[in-house]
Amino acid sequence: MRKIMSILFIFLFECGIAYSQGFTQINAGLTGLHWSDVAWGDYDGDSDLDVIISGLDSNDNPVTKLYKNEGADTFTQVAGVSITGVYIGDMAWGDYDADGDLDVLLLGYDASGFETTILYENAGDDRFIDSGINFPQVADGSTSFVDYNNDGYLDILLVGFDGNEYITGLYKNNGDATFSLSNINLPSSIKCAYEWADYDNDGDLDVFLTGFDSSGNLLSTLYENNEGHTFTETANTFTGAWLGDAAWGDYDNDGYLDILLSGFAMPNDRIAKLYKNNGDGTFTENTSAGLTGVSHSSTIWGDYDNDGDLDVFIGGTFEAVGSWTRVTDVFINNADNTFTAAGLNFTIDSYWGESAWGDYDADGDMDLICCGFDDVGGSNTIIYRNDASTPNTIPNAPQNLDVSIIENSVLLSWDAGSDNETPSAGLTYNGYIRTEEGEIVWNALSTTPDGQRLIPALGNAQQNTNWLIKDLADGNYFWSVQTLDNNFAGSLFGDEESFTIGTIGVENRDEWENFEKLSNYPNPFHINTTIEFYLKESAGHVEIEIYNVTGQLVRSLGDQKKTSGRHALVWDGTNNWGQPVGSGQYYYALSVDHQLHSVNTCLLLK
Repeated sequence: MRKIMSILFIFLFECGIAYSQGFTQINAGLTGLHWSDVAWGDYDGDSDLDVIISGLDSNDNPVTKLYKNEGADTFTQVAGVSITGVYIGDMAWGDYDADGDLDVLLLGYDASGFETTILYENAGDDRFIDSGINFPQVADGSTSFVDYNNDGYLDILLVGFDGNEYITGLYKNNGDATFSLSNINLPSSIKCAYEWADYDNDGDLDVFLTGFDSSGNLLSTLYENNEGHTFTETANTFTGAWLGDAAWGDYDNDGYLDILLSGFAMPNDRIAKLYKNNGDGTFTENTSAGLTGVSHSSTIWGDYDNDGDLDVFIGGTFEAVGSWTRVTDVFINNADNTFTAAGLNFTIDSYWGESAWGDYDADGDMDLICCGFDDVGGSNTIIYRNDASTPNTIPNAPQNLDVSIIENSVLLSWDAGSDNETPSAGLTYNGYIRTEEGEIVWNALSTTPDGQRLIPALGNAQQNTNWLIKDLADGNYFWSVQTLDNNFAGSLFGDEESFTIGTIGVENRDEWENFEKLSNYPNPFHINTTIEFYLKESAGHVEIEIYNVTGQLVRSLGDQKKTSGRHALVWDGTNNWGQPVGSGQYYYALSVDHQLHSVNTCLLLK
């Protein structure tokens, strides 16, 4: 979700290299807005992107309007939907109640100028109702749905000004349509962007944030997620900025998400900086990118020309010789760490608004929606249709879906997908888990099995080919995963697989319980630890598997017949290829005749 900015930005056609591919402004009839926000989302599940907009209209009245995509470049305002009008705010689509459709969360100033935050439930039949869930009332900030603790349910981040102070709250979804404020503290700011991604590919979502804090400091900071328990500020250094934007995207298709940062930096700089993810937890600024520095800006990734790599749309302002100059353009990725302005003609300049990529007409290319003031003070909301001559093709579904059960957690894994345009390393993945009764536990925000996305975004498993979901109740579950390319287009879902947590579906469990104890010593350990177990009867297959904290298998021990009695295996802190795994916490599981018996933990210290 791109962040609303409360100070001027203007879109301007800028001369540059000529590209035959361009945009056509369609007459969608959307209410013109400024101080506004926009978000694509298929709220009715009919496989095309609808749009919600909020902001001030030409009479300075705050409105929030939902438009249904009717096809053939036609959008119709959904009658009877009463959603509070807000401005200088933010919006996010997400399925908080796990019922399979998109709900909407918004914040901003209302018609009386008061801060407001409301979560609306999608009640079906073109109806949205106030959920009644109380959150802090904030404006001039950021909001997002995010599963920060890997339990499958979408949690909520709220950041902004509550009328007295800057606040940040991370609210845990309890799985029953209620939320609890977590004790995880992240910095508070305004005129900000808080963007989530698994930058280190360790199986949980980290957050990059930028904005202006209550002490007058400019923030641009990356916080690492520690398994959903805490967040730690990384040692990376980024230019502090506000009145800008931030976005994650793997521009070089190397399998690691990079950071695009724009905004106003001290003392009087306007920036558009690209930070390359080095794959080892560090970032290096790409000083040859050639992006125009802007403030009051919207900067978003999308594969505009369907060549498989991410281009950048930039709208904002930069100052030249004491005067304000406006820029709006798509910067083409040259696949050599540089970008070139396409010189596209956006027919209506806009400022104090927002923009978003999305293939609204499902023709295989990325379209744009932009809103805000024009040069003569009129309010606009414009959809630009991408007229690419060569459409994007959908990727191929992942194969060889597999599961590993660790107590009440499941590690889902699959082979990498493929795509005609986006290289394999640049693909992301998107999965779901459902119960036997059809209740959604981990939501893909896609329709099944055809894989049509409800929102244009990265997959919920990011660039990983495995993902851990924690704290599942005992029961039978079904799951699958799809591949997403750089157009956010989804493949079909792979063949649905199943797994069982606990004793559900297992008959005569006592008959195959064949051990009395499982332990390891020393704990913690430095070089070696001994894992001891005692079998009551001989077994044809005994194996100990060691997993890291994300549920990835790092070492297998044993896998051989054992007689009754005491047995011990030694783990030397290496993986299956003899490489040291590093300090940290690890799980080990004992299986006897292919049946999982128990999981303990050990602490490896260097």
